[in-house]
Amino acid sequence: MPRYRQSERWARFRKRRDARFPVVVSEGDSWFSHEFFPNIIDLIEDADTFAHLRLEMSGDTVENMVGTERARSHLLASIEDEKALFLLFSGGGNDIQQAAEGLFRMDGQAEECIVAERADALFGGLREHYEGLIRQIGPHVPILAHGYDYFRPGPEGVRMLGVETGIGPWIHPEMESVGIEDPDLQTEIAALLVKRFNDDLDLLQRRYPDDFVYADLRETLDPSQDWENEIHPTREGFEKVAAKILEEIHSRVKPLVIKRVEA
Repeated sequence: MPRYRQSERWARFRKRRDARFPVVVSEGDSWFSHEFFPNIIDLIEDADTFAHLRLEMSGDTVENMVGTERARSHLLASIEDEKALFLLFSGGGNDIQQAAEGLFRMDGQAEECIVAERADALFGGLREHYEGLIRQIGPHVPILAHGYDYFRPGPEGVRMLGVETGIGPWIHPEMESVGIEDPDLQTEIAALLVKRFNDDLDLLQRRYPDDFVYADLRETLDPSQDWENEIHPTREGFEKVAAKILEEIHSRVKPLVIKRVEA
């Protein structure tokens, strides 16, 4: 079941911490805090491996979570207070959808349909915030973040029990508003945004190999059936993503934790 009530999350954390489960801190957006079916952290928590101190909130942005020294210091305090092994971080989708207005223009090929100066400001800001996170938190604990898989812009918003909530869509209306109406062209443009974000995260993990691990989720989801809407997977999609992130925890993050303990 989804655990969106903070009181329930805190109770579960205390119970596991008191039982001496190793502590992990998570901070992020709706991929960690989706309310309508189990999200990534719910599913990882069900593996019964860690006590999860959960700080995430649906709709949050990278800029808000870690865009200032003060925000990063608050996050670091939680990590140090609980002697966490590592940090799980999810962010970027809300920053991109909030910047969608003015990001597109109808201009032939997919590359030309993205307004370069708007994209540079968006992804440059994201990269700066992620690097600030890594520089301030990484020396204390390893960080595992994730990119996004390829998605298809569409008119679907967030639904609860089959009923529209009025939340979303985000990218599709902005494309349509400038005359980008061909679904194939829309998908090509979206793929370029996904690629750029993933490329930036990959650059950071190569720059900070002992502090930052990035999970490349591309080709994890079936575009035809694993997306609930433009930025949220389905229940089955979240299960696939959680399995991939668990794999990254065991294969890449744990060795970094062990390396620090043995140093």
